[in-house]
Amino acid sequence: MSAAATGYSSAVTLTEIDNPALDGLEREVTQRITEVGLPGAGLLVIQGGELVQFEAWGGYRLDTIIPIASGSKWLSGVTIMTLVDDGLIDLDMPIRDYVPGADRAPGRTGDITMRQLLSFTSGLRPDDNFACMSDPAAELQQCAKGVLAAGVAHRPGTSYWYGSQHLYVAAAIAELLTGDSFVDLFHERVATPLQMTSTTFAGSGSGGDITDVTNPGPAGTAISTMADYAKFLEMLTHGGMAPDGAVVISSEALVEMERNYTDAVEYLSASTFRRSTRGVYGLAHWIDWTYADGSWMVTSSDGAFGFRPWIDKSNNLFGVYLINDQGNGYVEGDPFATAADAEKVQTSGMWIFRDVAAALGEPLPEDFYAHR
Repeated sequence: MSAAATGYSSAVTLTEIDNPALDGLEREVTQRITEVGLPGAGLLVIQGGELVQFEAWGGYRLDTIIPIASGSKWLSGVTIMTLVDDGLIDLDMPIRDYVPGADRAPGRTGDITMRQLLSFTSGLRPDDNFACMSDPAAELQQCAKGVLAAGVAHRPGTSYWYGSQHLYVAAAIAELLTGDSFVDLFHERVATPLQMTSTTFAGSGSGGDITDVTNPGPAGTAISTMADYAKFLEMLTHGGMAPDGAVVISSEALVEMERNYTDAVEYLSASTFRRSTRGVYGLAHWIDWTYADGSWMVTSSDGAFGFRPWIDKSNNLFGVYLINDQGNGYVEGDPFATAADAEKVQTSGMWIFRDVAAALGEPLPEDFYAHR
């Protein structure tokens, strides 16, 4: 990591702030979590470099730690992109150049690139084919080898399939190239410079065990807090810079992450909500609204349990909605949700982004991706 000329004063502090403009959203959220029997929820918002909302509701505290599910993907994507910055990974080099034997798998597995892995367009077989991904006794390297050995279901670069398989292989390559565990890479390159002291990856299928993480599901096992994840978003809004001026990830790498990687490919699999709106994916995170020129307006990385971190460029804000709903209510965007789940009380969804925007600035477009 290189040093930049200047840093900034972080707006993230453990200070409770009850913004009257968001009282309506608070009432809505607390009513919904009470109705479905959840223990709590929380919301942090920073606008214009100022902490304007930070509350925990129900039995939650400002420092409550929860599993963030697919909120993990954004963290993993940035971790891997720091290796691109260091010249250890070329986004467009075939993985055969990094992984011995990749060409021995069925299909064109060796042709897959890191860009395709991070944009979920690699063509690898879906994650539900691999029991190792939810086995705490498994190892990331062995699991990734199994994923590659199964070959591709679709020619690399031609289709989008939301799933964990892509990041398993990407994280294993990161380990191979550095000799460090993926957990250590995340802490060294992202968590430590941002002082994210309550964020880490738990072992896949371990129920949150963080003491012996040999299989750190890079796509969905991280745990975090509102303040910790807000530090990560704050870094992104400062072009990849930490408060002390250290460059966590380059602005050039962020540009690559923020491109639209799904419009030109066949859209095969995502949650019902994302398929219905043909949700745009960048590298390891969603692009939820765009401007007329195609550049991103709102970007996020929501999790199956309702955790929702986002950046709203149009209103100069970013936020973290903290909730852990593992089946009580309906989480919009949950890839495992069924039609029956959609009939439940909705505890998390795009309405969080919309309600915050409407309360603190300009409303977001009514139609998702209306400006695409």
